[in-house]
Amino acid sequence: MKKTIILLAFVFSIFLLPQDVYAVDFSITNTEINAYLQENGDVQVQEQHTYRFEGDFNGITRSIIPKEQTKVEGFQAFENGKPLEVELEENVYKVYRSGSDQKILIDLTYTITNGVEVYTDLAQFYWPFFDTSNESTYQNMDIYIHPPQASEEVIALGYDEAYATSVIASDGVVHFAMGEVESGTKGDIRVAYDPNLFPAASLLADKTIRDDILADQAELEQERQNYENRQELLNRISPYIICSLSIYLLLLVTVAWRKKNSRLLEIERSSLSSQFLPNQEMSLPATMLYIRNMSPSSELISAALMDLVRKGYVKKDGESKFVIVDSNTDFPHESILIEWLFHKIGENGVFTLSDLSAYTKVKGNHSTYSSDFAKWIQAVKEEVKQSHLVEKKKGLRWTIGIVSLLTMLFAIILGVHSLFMWMFFSIILAFALLLFAIIYQPKTLRGHRIRQQSKKISLNYDNISEKDWNDWMTDEQMQSFIYAIGTGNKSMQKKFEQLSKSLSLHSTTDHSMQSHDVMMFILIASTLTNQFDKADSTVSASISSGSVTGGGTGVGGGGGGSGAF
Repeated sequence: MKKTIILLAFVFSIFLLPQDVYAVDFSITNTEINAYLQENGDVQVQEQHTYRFEGDFNGITRSIIPKEQTKVEGFQAFENGKPLEVELEENVYKVYRSGSDQKILIDLTYTITNGVEVYTDLAQFYWPFFDTSNESTYQNMDIYIHPPQASEEVIALGYDEAYATSVIASDGVVHFAMGEVESGTKGDIRVAYDPNLFPAASLLADKTIRDDILADQAELEQERQNYENRQELLNRISPYIICSLSIYLLLLVTVAWRKKNSRLLEIERSSLSSQFLPNQEMSLPATMLYIRNMSPSSELISAALMDLVRKGYVKKDGESKFVIVDSNTDFPHESILIEWLFHKIGENGVFTLSDLSAYTKVKGNHSTYSSDFAKWIQAVKEEVKQSHLVEKKKGLRWTIGIVSLLTMLFAIILGVHSLFMWMFFSIILAFALLLFAIIYQPKTLRGHRIRQQSKKISLNYDNISEKDWNDWMTDEQMQSFIYAIGTGNKSMQKKFEQLSKSLSLHSTTDHSMQSHDVMMFILIASTLTNQFDKADSTVSASISSGSVTGGGTGVGGGGGGSGAF
């Protein structure tokens, strides 16, 4: 059960939780960037960003990471022509404009010195206005590149998000209509003109670049063609792969279900008539822990202590005092429990509830207490493990896990090729197979038998009569009570109290004494459980985070992005 919860939490963390948590709720609904190339090689940039805020805000941010051998100078911000306060931190410009629940338009202007690279045959503006460090989605982005004067000789090329988005106007202005640009993506733009348009700019290198640009253009086109071919192939084979995986998963579930049912039928045919007490295939603590799906509780300690009394290893002396009679127990976890309660918490083989209260009041004992409890639980779990109640099926589960991993890789490939419907189905199948691989540990005949007996005990305990109760020996009654306490079965505990009270009112003196002892155990169990709950200690961990400023992932180490604060 715990493994299932952990897996589901992991799945939800991937699909439901955002990757970044912002203090300000905003969206950038429209972005328009105009880059005016100057004859001296500088580039004057004008940006207009439309922000929509929900709640309070203090301003916006614009990070600009310049390429090597370039600078960004003269950064200014305006709203309706009114200048706004700007503060620079590393490569992030903070524009102060506070408000609440508003739509605002912010104009930014700055100059990129040496933004145009001049070569012997062409002059290019090759720039990343954003890169993978960008944490905000641009819902609509348009970038315009303006030459110093009209020109017919233009080469335009976009990379990644900017690929195949360029339109060249008759006057040489290039429009990159990029539409929505997701956060964490990049899209370098590259525009080349006749170098004679930049007479005041210095020659960057005495070489030609036209062939390089055309080679890039051909390579991108070939990559696009290969992408489309792969997309078509994947779209064609996906239905068969998804169908095959679905059938595989269905067969796994069907075989597991039929195997379980066949074992349950075999148990039903060979089950004993007694339905009020569990068969002693394991110790009572191990049986109770198994019934609780290996989830320990405070009641389990109370039940285990009373089981030691029932078996004669410990005797009850008065209302809240227990004394060791015999330390040679049947199971290692019983010896650990005696050592823990009677020698660490208690003294000289004597344990009282006041000892427990005094011990847990000392903060320094909490760590040791938790450690000893974990040691005891581990020993009980070891008995459960050695009883072979489940089949590990490691080979099958590893095979299914590998299939799940391959299915997830296939889903990623489908996502890369924009086949989102098939990607969705693949992800569902991948996690379904992974879940099956994690939780599939079929119970053995013994495991099913103990589980079925537990269900029958819980269902039929209300039907037990006073005659049946009176016919039971004290040991059987105590087993029943200990089982009810250890498994947390409230209806069984209530029935047990009713029968004990009835026995006290209508039976002989011996039975009345026996009933008095049982009621005493009920009181002690409740007190012990409460004391154990108080022993829990919590540990808080603090998480510190920091950031490191570095180069961008765009061309030439440049890049940037937008945000708000």
